[in-house]
Amino acid sequence: MINEPQNYFKDRHYSLQALVSLTTANYIIFALGVQVCVNCERVHWFFWLILAGLAWYNYYTIRRNLEEFEEKRTQIIYGISLAGLGLLYYLLGVVALHCDMVKPL
Repeated sequence: MINEPQNYFKDRHYSLQALVSLTTANYIIFALGVQVCVNCERVHWFFWLILAGLAWYNYYTIRRNLEEFEEKRTQIIYGISLAGLGLLYYLLGVVALHCDMVKPL
Protein backbone atom coordinates (compact mmCIF):
# COMPACT_ATOMS: atom_id res chain seq x y z
CA MET A 1 0.00 0.00 0.00
CA ILE A 2 1.40 3.41 -1.02
CA ASN A 3 1.24 6.27 1.47
CA GLU A 4 0.08 9.45 -0.18
CA PRO A 5 0.87 12.81 1.36
CA GLN A 6 -2.02 14.26 3.32
CA ASN A 7 -1.18 17.92 2.83
CA TYR A 8 -0.13 17.86 -0.80
CA PHE A 9 -1.94 21.05 -1.78
CA LYS A 10 -1.05 22.91 1.42
CA ASP A 11 2.67 22.50 0.77
CA ARG A 12 2.42 24.14 -2.63
CA HIS A 13 4.80 27.05 -3.12
CA TYR A 14 3.09 30.21 -4.30
CA SER A 15 4.96 32.73 -6.40
CA LEU A 16 5.11 36.40 -5.50
CA GLN A 17 3.79 37.54 -8.88
CA ALA A 18 0.61 39.09 -7.46
CA LEU A 19 2.56 40.99 -4.78
CA VAL A 20 5.10 42.32 -7.28
CA SER A 21 2.45 43.44 -9.75
CA LEU A 22 0.34 45.02 -6.98
CA THR A 23 3.30 46.91 -5.52
CA THR A 24 4.45 48.07 -8.96
CA ALA A 25 0.98 49.33 -9.85
CA ASN A 26 0.71 51.11 -6.49
CA TYR A 27 3.99 52.95 -6.94
CA ILE A 28 3.39 53.96 -10.56
CA ILE A 29 -0.18 55.23 -10.04
CA PHE A 30 0.69 56.92 -6.74
CA ALA A 31 3.76 58.68 -8.20
CA LEU A 32 1.78 59.93 -11.19
CA GLY A 33 -1.04 61.07 -8.90
CA VAL A 34 1.35 63.02 -6.68
CA GLN A 35 3.02 64.67 -9.65
CA VAL A 36 -0.28 65.73 -11.19
CA CYS A 37 -2.39 66.61 -8.15
CA VAL A 38 -0.05 67.95 -5.44
CA ASN A 39 1.52 71.38 -5.16
CA CYS A 40 2.90 73.38 -2.25
CA GLU A 41 -0.39 75.07 -1.41
CA ARG A 42 -2.91 72.24 -1.63
CA VAL A 43 -3.79 68.72 -2.68
CA HIS A 44 -6.32 68.52 -5.52
CA TRP A 45 -9.53 66.56 -4.86
CA PHE A 46 -8.75 64.18 -7.73
CA PHE A 47 -5.78 62.82 -5.73
CA TRP A 48 -8.21 61.43 -3.14
CA LEU A 49 -10.17 59.78 -5.95
CA ILE A 50 -6.92 58.16 -7.16
CA LEU A 51 -6.22 56.88 -3.63
CA ALA A 52 -9.74 55.45 -3.38
CA GLY A 53 -9.22 53.66 -6.70
CA LEU A 54 -5.91 52.25 -5.48
CA ALA A 55 -7.54 51.06 -2.26
CA TRP A 56 -10.25 49.30 -4.23
CA TYR A 57 -7.67 47.71 -6.55
CA ASN A 58 -5.61 46.53 -3.56
CA TYR A 59 -8.67 45.02 -1.89
CA TYR A 60 -9.73 43.27 -5.10
CA THR A 61 -6.23 41.89 -5.79
CA ILE A 62 -5.73 40.64 -2.24
CA ARG A 63 -9.15 38.96 -2.20
CA ARG A 64 -8.42 37.29 -5.54
CA ASN A 65 -5.00 36.00 -4.35
CA LEU A 66 -5.89 35.28 -0.75
CA GLU A 67 -3.67 32.19 -0.40
CA GLU A 68 -0.58 34.16 -1.37
CA PHE A 69 -1.32 37.04 0.97
CA GLU A 70 -1.91 34.75 3.96
CA GLU A 71 1.84 34.20 4.32
CA LYS A 72 3.47 36.32 7.02
CA ARG A 73 6.40 37.20 4.74
CA THR A 74 4.07 38.58 2.08
CA GLN A 75 2.18 40.66 4.65
CA ILE A 76 5.41 42.20 5.94
CA ILE A 77 6.60 43.05 2.42
CA TYR A 78 3.19 44.56 1.59
CA GLY A 79 3.22 46.66 4.79
CA ILE A 80 6.71 47.97 4.03
CA SER A 81 5.64 48.86 0.49
CA LEU A 82 2.70 50.86 1.85
CA ALA A 83 5.03 52.71 4.23
CA GLY A 84 7.24 53.44 1.22
CA LEU A 85 4.32 55.24 -0.41
CA GLY A 86 4.42 57.76 2.43
CA LEU A 87 8.12 58.30 1.81
CA LEU A 88 7.44 58.67 -1.91
CA TYR A 89 4.81 61.33 -1.17
CA TYR A 90 7.30 63.26 0.95
CA LEU A 91 10.02 63.04 -1.70
CA LEU A 92 7.82 63.95 -4.68
CA GLY A 93 5.30 66.26 -3.01
CA VAL A 94 7.52 68.26 -0.66
CA VAL A 95 11.21 67.89 -1.43
CA ALA A 96 11.01 67.88 -5.23
CA LEU A 97 8.73 70.94 -5.27
CA HIS A 98 11.06 72.81 -2.88
CA CYS A 99 8.23 73.62 -0.51
CA ASP A 100 9.35 75.54 2.56
CA MET A 101 8.05 73.83 5.66
CA VAL A 102 9.00 76.74 7.93
CA LYS A 103 8.51 80.29 6.71
CA PRO A 104 11.26 82.76 7.74
CA LEU A 105 10.25 85.70 9.93
